[in-house]
Amino acid sequence: MVTAEPPTERVGLIILAAGAGTRMRSAVPKPLHPVAGVPMVERVLRAGAGSRPDVIALVVSSETAQIAAQSGRSAPITPVVQDPPRGTGDAVRLALDALPEIDRAVVLYSDHPLLEAETVAALLEGSRPPGVKVAILSARLPDAAGYGRVVRDGAGRVVRIAERRDDDPEQRKGETEINSGMMALDARWAREALRALRPSAASGELYLTDLVDLATREASPDGPWPVVAVAGSPDDAQGVNDRLDLARADARALARIRQRHMLAGVTMRLPETILIEDDVQIGVDTEILPHSQLTGRTVIGAECLIGPGAVIAASELGDRVVVRSSTVEDSRIGDDTDVGPYAHLRGGCEVGPRVHIGNFAELKNARLDAGVKVGHFSYLGDAALGAGVNIGAGTVTANFDGERKHRTEIGADAFIGSDTILRAPVRVGDRARTGAGSVVTKDVADGATVVGVPARVVRRAVVERGQEAGGR
Repeated sequence: MVTAEPPTERVGLIILAAGAGTRMRSAVPKPLHPVAGVPMVERVLRAGAGSRPDVIALVVSSETAQIAAQSGRSAPITPVVQDPPRGTGDAVRLALDALPEIDRAVVLYSDHPLLEAETVAALLEGSRPPGVKVAILSARLPDAAGYGRVVRDGAGRVVRIAERRDDDPEQRKGETEINSGMMALDARWAREALRALRPSAASGELYLTDLVDLATREASPDGPWPVVAVAGSPDDAQGVNDRLDLARADARALARIRQRHMLAGVTMRLPETILIEDDVQIGVDTEILPHSQLTGRTVIGAECLIGPGAVIAASELGDRVVVRSSTVEDSRIGDDTDVGPYAHLRGGCEVGPRVHIGNFAELKNARLDAGVKVGHFSYLGDAALGAGVNIGAGTVTANFDGERKHRTEIGADAFIGSDTILRAPVRVGDRARTGAGSVVTKDVADGATVVGVPARVVRRAVVERGQEAGGR
């Protein structure tokens, strides 16, 4: 027997981001405030991916219209401007008008940054049984606070949402099933139902939760019940209205991230002191020591040792890398390299394998090939170092002439003496050497040795027969 495949269903994801967030006391629109390093609206969009949407609408106000452009999304988002603001029901109605060819709509809020993709997938699935018009995302909280309470009949069916201002306070004591406000809707039914809603007498707004009352009033006692509640977690329901809420959401998100990495094979000492943002990747058997911070799109390989007190931002570290009490920003570090303590790498450094960067060294826009040693107290800016170079303590590349930056090149196996100043632009050749305290203002040939201020040649390069020519 051949069974027919179910018809293709088009899903629309609707994110409500019209609120300006005046309680945030900020010039930044509320949905763009970050939680665990990712803007809240982007976190909700990622969660919304659990519904595998065909199209996405972002409902904004005139004050938050720039959110769509600043969300960082490469996939197309349809911005829908709600002006004037007339409530959540009106916002969804406008979104449905902008997404005419969808069968189901998943409605989320941009200020719920702890929502998970699995929860959204379950919410959509809860709306799919025949006869279901509305699936609400509920949660059980020890304090209902300002949430609407889910009211069920004797058969356990959802019949309405009791808002706090209209509810019996006795019914809100202790653990309470609340409505998060997020829904999955039969889009065809919702288009007509939203047009039938009446504005609130108190605010003049249209409330999305009124769809629950409308659906249950239309229900047949003998037919499938049109409203279901899909159980989420307290995290899913946690919204952000002010900076206190933001801090609580951030702390909870960071705790979940640490837990995820530890369960995946990362060791953390005093994990509560460690900050790891959402887009960080860490390999197995890496150990993170107290008070370290890993931010941005950082990738750390396996068997690394990070910390204590290390700051790694938007950087990529290979396997078995050690970073002790140092800062690494926008840089790449190869396998088996060690950094610090108290070193600073920034501005696009490219560090090869088996490199040693010691105490109080600073590197900016520098490329170090394999086996380079930078002991301590050195600055290498706008520089390229070949394999096996040894940098003596106190070496400085003088890369800025007051107007422009210039580049320093040091060839393979060169030896740079302590307190050498390399005035860029300058090139030191392969196997060349500088004496301690030299100020190098001219290129140094392969194999030559220079000393002094300004540096002069005291031993020239090896000649063709393998002999050395001495002299000053």
